[in-house]
Amino acid sequence: MKISEAQEEQIRQAVLRHHFKLQGLAEDLIDHIYCYLYEHGVEGQDFDKQVQEAIRRLAPEGLETIENETFYLLNFKKMILMKRFIYAIGLIGAMAFAAGLVFKLFYWPYANILTMLGSVVGLLIFLPLWALDRYKYQMVKKPLERWKLILGISSGVLIGLGTLMKFLHLMGAGVIFISGSFLFVVAFLPLYFLSSYRRSIEP
Repeated sequence: MKISEAQEEQIRQAVLRHHFKLQGLAEDLIDHIYCYLYEHGVEGQDFDKQVQEAIRRLAPEGLETIENETFYLLNFKKMILMKRFIYAIGLIGAMAFAAGLVFKLFYWPYANILTMLGSVVGLLIFLPLWALDRYKYQMVKKPLERWKLILGISSGVLIGLGTLMKFLHLMGAGVIFISGSFLFVVAFLPLYFLSSYRRSIEP
């Protein structure tokens, strides 16, 4: 099937509609679809439908999945190292916090230090790194999902810090806890249920 310049532009627009982040991927997909239609396209039939059928055959779950898979393959080693580091930090924080609670229960020394260390590592290092990993490597694209992630982590950190400070009888605990709770109730929860509702009605 011969493809005209207008039809080639139609293919280009169908691919570029997806706003790919990886450079060069869109052009590769355009070339692939062009070659497929050149070999298997049928003259006289609706060209737009043939383009959509070519895209469906190339990526049954959408062209975004190809970008996600390509990104994953290109960054696999970095992702594994990052995840190991993040979960090692999380393990250290959890162990320190748990040990602090045990020390506190038996009135042993360094209980407050261990509890504070575990909480700070978990809230200020593990959670932000986990959110960054999810944001960057799992390619959270939709603005609603981005804000949900940011607000959820922010409110969780504030509530956690406020609770810890209250536990250790530190000044400002109430303000931090209330700020985190306000952010959680007024901002995160509405976004969470809106996001869940949209996913529930998607075909």
